[in-house]
Amino acid sequence: MKVLDKKDIRRFYIRRRERLPEEEVRRLSEGIVKNLLSLKELREAKRVLLYCPHRGEPDISYLFDWVLSQKKELVLPKVEGKKLRLLKVEGKEVLKPGAFCILEPEGGEEVKPEEIDFSIIPGVAFDLKGYRIGYGKGYYDRLLERLGGIKAGVCYSFQLLEEVPRDSWDRPVDLVVCEDKIYRGG
Repeated sequence: MKVLDKKDIRRFYIRRRERLPEEEVRRLSEGIVKNLLSLKELREAKRVLLYCPHRGEPDISYLFDWVLSQKKELVLPKVEGKKLRLLKVEGKEVLKPGAFCILEPEGGEEVKPEEIDFSIIPGVAFDLKGYRIGYGKGYYDRLLERLGGIKAGVCYSFQLLEEVPRDSWDRPVDLVVCEDKIYRGG
């Protein structure tokens, strides 16, 4: 039996995720958001890093308004060269298509990764120890090395594997949040 490498896993799960009907994405995403909101660590966080979903990723954009309504700082990533800059934003109106056609802030006050209290991290697949497979460009791998606070990966339960292949530079998230369960890494 052939062991799948990161490229095979990436291709399979992106395709599977992109084939989900819109209603299924909405239903599963609502479960993920509900589980995220149950986390004391998120509710107590002051500075929260989110992402703008694309290619069938869990839609956590509901949380943008929630974070702002709770008087927390909303931070979103912006691709610049080979790294992600983290920018504090006041609302969705500052978002424009950026690198890879992903919505990102046009501007905003830069925030150091170490100053984040709670991060929601996308991924193509995660494992039970919190390791992830992303799109293969290394943006979040480099960011995870420096992020402060709690790091929560989000994915649909079918994207959670027993174990994913990993390299020496891969860093795990602290927990993985799916629509049906929260898994604590480690």
